Formats: sequence, C-alpha cells, structure tokens
Amino acid sequence: MIELRNVSKLFGQTRAVDAISLSVQTGELCVLIGTSGCGKSTTLRMINRLIAHSAGSIRIDGRDIEQIDPQQLRRGIGYAIQNTGLFPHWTVARNIAVVPRLLGWPAARIRRRVEELLHLLDLAPAEFAAKYPSQLSGGQAQRVGVARALAGDPDILLMDEPFGALDPITRESLQNELLRIQAQLRKTIVFVTHDMDEALKLANRIVVMDKGRIVQQDSPQALLAKPANAFVENLLGGQERGLKQAGLLRVATLMQVLTTAAAPLAGPRIKATDNLRQALSLMLWHRCSSLPVVDEQGRQVGVLRLDALLDRPR
Repeated sequence: MIELRNVSKLFGQTRAVDAISLSVQTGELCVLIGTSGCGKSTTLRMINRLIAHSAGSIRIDGRDIEQIDPQQLRRGIGYAIQNTGLFPHWTVARNIAVVPRLLGWPAARIRRRVEELLHLLDLAPAEFAAKYPSQLSGGQAQRVGVARALAGDPDILLMDEPFGALDPITRESLQNELLRIQAQLRKTIVFVTHDMDEALKLANRIVVMDKGRIVQQDSPQALLAKPANAFVENLLGGQERGLKQAGLLRVATLMQVLTTAAAPLAGPRIKATDNLRQALSLMLWHRCSSLPVVDEQGRQVGVLRLDALLDRPR
C-alpha cells in the first residue's frame, strides 16, 4: 500500500531522513520509533506531502505521490496528531464531518457516518455530537480526532504520537480502542511513537530509526529476540527485554488445560487472555508458583505454572 524507495529529506544542510526504503503492506499497523529528531515524524509527513521529500520516490497503491494532487491525496489519507487539531469553534459533529464535506458527500450520508464513528469510538452521539472541543476531556478529544481521521473511510491512516499527551490510564484505553477498531476495519496504519511499550503493544511491524536512517525493522517478537545493535537493545529496555517479551504472549499459550476430573485451584486468578508479564507480576506479588486460569465468564479452564514461564521458547 505504501512504498518508500531511497527517500531523503534535507532541511538546508541537515539531512533529517537519509535514503530510507520501507514497504507497508495493506492492512498492516507499522510503527516508526526512535529518539527525538530521528526522522520518524518527518517520514510520516512526507507520505501525505505535508513535507516534500528531497530525493527518492514514494508510492501509494502503486502511484507516485508527486503525480497526485496534494489536496486529493490528503483527503484520501486519515491523519491524527497529538494535539488533535480540532477546530475549537466547531461542534464535534462538524469537526468529524470536515473531510466528507470536502469530498462532496450528501448531507444524509455525512450524518450517518458521524453517528457511526461516534458509536465506534464509544461516544454517544446524543451526548457528544453537539459539544465543542473545550467541553471534552483529553481522551474524548483524542477519540474525536481519530474519528475525524477515519471519516472519509480512507484506506490509509497516519498517526503522529496521537496518545502522547494523555495520562497512562486514558492512553492505555485508547490503545485498546485502536486495536479493536483495527481488528474490525483493517486499515493500513503508520503510527509514530517514542514509547517502546506502545510500539510493542500495537505493531505488526516496528521500524526503528536513528539519525535519519532505519536501523532495524521486524515484528515485535523478532525485534526482542534479536536486536540488531546496542542502540536497539537499549531502546527495547535492555535488561527488561524478557519482561517485554512476556508481555507479548498470552496466558493461554502456556497454561495447562484443566481436566474435568481436576479440582479447581484456590488463589489469585488470571484470565487466559491476559499476558505472561501480568501473570509473573501476580506470582511475585502473591509469592506463588502457579495461578488458576479463568475464561471471560470466570470459569477455571487451566493452570499456569512458573516453570512454564521459565521454559518458554524465545
């Protein structure tokens, strides 16, 4: 869906992006990560021509973006940023409707789309459609920003640290919302962050950048297993790599299934859908070496033993 070939960007004599090549597949959630000034946001903004690239080529669905009218290009690409960019004097409904209006959609279709997206982002239309941005919490405003980015039903969504300014609880909630929406809609998403935990949670593929270059790109699991160099290893958390890897695996993958004859276990319980990092934390806190595993209805379906965590393959 998106292909960059030997793309560079110069600001005067400064090379912000240096001959990078990257392909993002249809339906993939690709995360660009690195320290401040590494070129990740510049790379994102070159895709929708908010910043012109200095060299190389960028193609979307096989078309060179320089052959596409910039306004037409941007109307076909959703864009969500950290400060939302909502128009303060417009209602939530009007903010979400801005791209469909530019695309010339009929009023009835726009109204249906706004309501659909408000429901999708857990914002009741009757409560939120007529509100103004100043009447929203940070998390609600960010949800509206995501809804606006999705309003024109684009195939591509670009997200530049959209949850970076939020508190940890709201941020986690919106990360879960994004994963839920992505499971339904299967958009092609390029997501910029400086938070490795966020990248590991969201990404199908992580692209690590440093000094304008791509240092390594791979799945979260492969990146944790074999970082290319000390920079990537440190970005992944150094000695905490084991915990971060455990956070990618579900309890169900290592639990021992409970037989019908086995008696239910007592003690702190964990869900089969929780991750192994959460399980290890419970074991350490309660000083136990096994946990009863339950399903979404609270019924015990298995047991997770500490030995299984220690023996898990890397």
